[in-house]
Amino acid sequence: MGYFRLPKKLLAVVLTGALAAGLAVTNAAAFTDTEGHWAENAISKWSENYGLITGYEDGTFRPDNSITRGAFAGILDRFLKFRTASSADTFSDTAGTYWEDAILKLHASGVYLGNNGKALAGSSITRQQAVTMIARAFGITASEYAYMPYSDADQIASYAQEAVGEMTGRGFITDCFDGRFRPTDPITRAEIVNIMNNMVQVLIQTTDACSGNVSGTVMVNSAEGASLVDMHITGDLILAPGVTGEVTLTNVVVNGSIRNFSGVTPTVVKTEETPSPEPEPEEPDIIDPEAPWEEPAPGIQPSEVYTPGETTGEYLMYSGKPYPVYADAEPSRLYDGDFYWEGDRLVYAGDEFETRFGIDVSAYQNRASEDGTIDWEAVADDGVEFVMVRVGLRGYSSGSLNQDAFYKENIRGAMEAGLETGVYFFAQAITVEEAIEEAEYVLELLKDCDFDGPVAYDWEMHDASYRVYGTSPEMATACAVAFCQRIEEAGYDAMVYAGQYVSYIKYDQGALAPYLYWYPEYKSASSEKLSPSLYYQMDYWQFSSNCSVNGIGGRVDGNLQFIR
Repeated sequence: MGYFRLPKKLLAVVLTGALAAGLAVTNAAAFTDTEGHWAENAISKWSENYGLITGYEDGTFRPDNSITRGAFAGILDRFLKFRTASSADTFSDTAGTYWEDAILKLHASGVYLGNNGKALAGSSITRQQAVTMIARAFGITASEYAYMPYSDADQIASYAQEAVGEMTGRGFITDCFDGRFRPTDPITRAEIVNIMNNMVQVLIQTTDACSGNVSGTVMVNSAEGASLVDMHITGDLILAPGVTGEVTLTNVVVNGSIRNFSGVTPTVVKTEETPSPEPEPEEPDIIDPEAPWEEPAPGIQPSEVYTPGETTGEYLMYSGKPYPVYADAEPSRLYDGDFYWEGDRLVYAGDEFETRFGIDVSAYQNRASEDGTIDWEAVADDGVEFVMVRVGLRGYSSGSLNQDAFYKENIRGAMEAGLETGVYFFAQAITVEEAIEEAEYVLELLKDCDFDGPVAYDWEMHDASYRVYGTSPEMATACAVAFCQRIEEAGYDAMVYAGQYVSYIKYDQGALAPYLYWYPEYKSASSEKLSPSLYYQMDYWQFSSNCSVNGIGGRVDGNLQFIR
């Protein structure tokens, strides 16, 4: 939270080139046939935001038109930039055709296999053929995510079943509105764009330094390489086969996997040990409220700390898996039409809540400010109504407890400026005893401080380098409850900070319902959806790490408080 600076320049581009030969570039804003289409947002995103999707010279996009196998090979080749090609005599029908080069490169990569020695480049490509080729191109193979909910699943060819199930389970196929996959139907231009839009959120095609937070997957296909600086990527980082230049990752956190299809080994640079603002480990565990807990180990057990929350019998889907809906946790009452931008701040326009704008700060903001001091009077004059101050942290690898170098100064300054002031602690507890230790440490740091806001428990994880990696959902929930119980025993309001991964997979929302909830999900001017995507209603929403506030050097996290 607040550890990553949003872009000096975030250059993101997407699916490039024509969807068929000879198409002129036309922005979706000018398309005469996409308004109201189900894929309009995806088409508009790649045209208006990135300017690289194409339409026809007559101003149409023709979203429901099919495309040929050869044209589809051209899309994948432009997207991934394959380097090696099979010999010209691989297929008996490609010599001299428009798509010959792309087809031969995809064949060399094991993506385009042909049929009885023919490429059939001029034939329409079916949905099952296209999905299978995409899965091959991106190295997507069967896993526990595979999901086949279609009423016509028995009609899917055996060669395509693994790809269709996996692509569906990962949430990449979202166009089966009637419950049918329609495997032998020709795939349409809109359906192709929609799948690519679901798979890759940002495509980097430049060597210029890129920085910032990306919700989703980032792909680099710049042949000359790329420089990623101070980035937090909640999905995967993909290096395309066509990348040959140096790729440098400086202070980059990838919640998913680095999927490297290039021959380049990325250079990883860490200038300081900092925790991730939004946790999302690689392999989630499903919370089954009916399943027995594991054999107790020495120490305080989760069953001694909390009672599992009651569930409604309904499930929500996250990362292709079902998770139970908790009866005591209030569903979200926030909608897309409720928000709009004023500069770099989101404003709530709904009528369900009153809201206040606030920020959260740590030593990082002090060090970015003149003389290491935040001008809190200027902060208050700039419309900030509350602040959350980091009081300390437990090292995510060392496990040591540390205070924030500026926490007393920040609490005092914010309070004197008339701002409601709360605090948060970056937690890494792996036992109930450690969570209580963290709470006691926070209370000791705060014993001489006057403040009037909540005390937040910020338990985060990323990968195996984090000491909390592999902590069971029961223990993670028990740690959060134990911390909050101790804080409230001391007379303060307790709050839990957690992103989607921890919220759904590691936390029992029923057990945490008595406490305030603080949820991070960053939005930007290019966001298609401005409301938070968490199923449950939060009390505080950290909507950006890119806000500019007078009195603070650099950027700062922006938050909205929802007052019932």
